[in-house]
Amino acid sequence: MGSRLEGLVAIITGGGQGIGRGTALMFAREGARVVIASRTEQKLERVRRELEELGAEVLAVPTDVGQEKQVKALIDATEEHFGGLDVLVNNAGVGLGVPVDEMDMAEFDRLMDTNLKGMYMGCRYGVPLMKKRGGGAIINISSVHGVNGAPGNTTYAATKGGIIGCTRGLAAELAPFRIRANTISPGAIHIGEGGLKRLLKRVRQEDQEEFQRRFSERIPVGHYYFQPLEMVGTPDDIAHCAVYLASAESRFVTGQNIVVDGGLTTYLSPFAPEGAREKEADAAVEIEDWIAAHAATDA
Repeated sequence: MGSRLEGLVAIITGGGQGIGRGTALMFAREGARVVIASRTEQKLERVRRELEELGAEVLAVPTDVGQEKQVKALIDATEEHFGGLDVLVNNAGVGLGVPVDEMDMAEFDRLMDTNLKGMYMGCRYGVPLMKKRGGGAIINISSVHGVNGAPGNTTYAATKGGIIGCTRGLAAELAPFRIRANTISPGAIHIGEGGLKRLLKRVRQEDQEEFQRRFSERIPVGHYYFQPLEMVGTPDDIAHCAVYLASAESRFVTGQNIVVDGGLTTYLSPFAPEGAREKEADAAVEIEDWIAAHAATDA
């Protein structure tokens, strides 16, 4: 167990899976007392058990961050249980790829309420607790879509770009209270092992270890070739950055948007770097050929 966040109380929204789960686990390993929030109680309880197995003090609060009363209840529960708040990670979010002229306005409101308003309300009710503490750290999770454009993601980009702008405002407004505010913008992050597990089922048992050694870090292949660093990003890559921003190591860092994307946004056209589609196709063929040569008889 580390000690970079020893004793700090941290709320992580969207803590039931993916980046939120990875961040909660890493915060716990670094000594934080963790509050996880998610709409899905089953996922929340699974992560709560994982955190308790690490020996962490943990509070799980079912929360829809798009609902003001629930956000306020989350903050109140944190204060009641832990006595205050030091770190707020606004991670909860939803995505929807729909062209602007086909967007249902109810869906537009859902994205805005969850991604942007949810982040804002977390700050609205969390900041007073940080002021009482004499300081704190706000970490808002945005996206490369808040930096670069992509077809069909206009609404999502609006929410993520709004997070970046709001964070800069928060940094200026809250600096007198020693509250820092920063953004992390992830690129392509693989949040599960579903694709790998599905492929493993097609490989005979005695060859599964070799398959994982050869290919596990390249699945999904579409995440691997579409940025300068040919590797698949994981929740831990974001969590490492979040630990830094939550810790005293970043005491002089505020108002920044740190892009963690394998270099994706360095491309002028980030979704079609030269040769990427060819590499993806070749990798898919290589994997399929290997599976065919080592196929499980009952696959």
